[in-house]
Amino acid sequence: MKVKIENLTKKYGEKSALREVNLDVPDGNFMVILGPSGSGKTTLLRILAGLLYPTEGEIFFNDINITRKPANKRNVAMVFQNYPLFPHMTVLENLRFPLESQRDGKIFKRRINSDKVIQKKVKETMELLHIEEHSQKYPSQLSGGEQQRTAIGRELIRDPVLFLFDEPLSNIDARLRYEMRSWIRRLHSVIKKTMIYVTHDQSEASSLGDLIVLLNEGVIVQIGSPEELYKNPVSKFVAQFIGNYPMNFLPFTTKKGKVLLNEKEISVPKNITTIIKEKKIENGDFGFRAESIREFNPKKPKEKDMLCLDCTVEYSEKILDQQILTLKFDDRKIFYVTKTKKMFKENDLVTILLHFENIHIFNESGEKVT
Repeated sequence: MKVKIENLTKKYGEKSALREVNLDVPDGNFMVILGPSGSGKTTLLRILAGLLYPTEGEIFFNDINITRKPANKRNVAMVFQNYPLFPHMTVLENLRFPLESQRDGKIFKRRINSDKVIQKKVKETMELLHIEEHSQKYPSQLSGGEQQRTAIGRELIRDPVLFLFDEPLSNIDARLRYEMRSWIRRLHSVIKKTMIYVTHDQSEASSLGDLIVLLNEGVIVQIGSPEELYKNPVSKFVAQFIGNYPMNFLPFTTKKGKVLLNEKEISVPKNITTIIKEKKIENGDFGFRAESIREFNPKKPKEKDMLCLDCTVEYSEKILDQQILTLKFDDRKIFYVTKTKKMFKENDLVTILLHFENIHIFNESGEKVT
């Protein structure tokens, strides 16, 4: 099912939790909504589920306007951060409950699903989720991952048109979180239902999403694949939020057509000086990833179009085969990731090289210009 959101705004008094959000979710897509705390992620999800109504704007499921439809009329599954399982029921009973509670008639006395249908659906769901061996266990006897799979199964068994996940892996440890991410991705490939997943963890978003919607202060900042957001951020906010390490920034100024770094003129490729001149940037930032830096080797000739910076080591951290260095260039900190076997210590002098092909240019407003 495709989802369309048009000019969605949600206000609490004078405060706007969401502001003019426009979004298209293709049928069968796995979309991740990413953003810091307070950006409006959960509010958007709750509006889609029908738990909240928007102040302005409309929502369409397959071109049908459902903006004012109550939650029980939308057939949407929502998986929460805390597992909403009945503690007095076994896994089997928790899975049966949604089907047994589906009734119709004027006073809802007639059960929609027969015992045979319920038994068949429960068996299929447990096999799909690999929880058959836990059917007679109570939630308190399950691990975090088993509880989460049971909670997902209880939503899945209803055959909803849309799945909404509200940070479902926040309460489990790192290793299990990795396994559950893979499991949810495989589940999506099997059932092929539209899924919208909310998280504040950018590595989780990158591993799961076909598309990532990055929210900040209730506004969509950028939409794209994980690779697009990493390689082509539209602003400094995106560049800092996406990636294992925040993007490094060096402020520059321009004077009489020359580019200055710490009041010293630097050599910049002609195409970049042309862009800076055309965009009339007087104060801006060079942005570059920690992974794009390399150490200067005096035995090798310096290539063209390289920025050379003399830094000192402020802090060094070794993680497996990588060293993560915090360098100091004048009063600026620079993160540098390297796999060199050479060990660094505090106050060591390091000369780093940056190829201008790997440098992004941001204007004074923080918008990327190239």
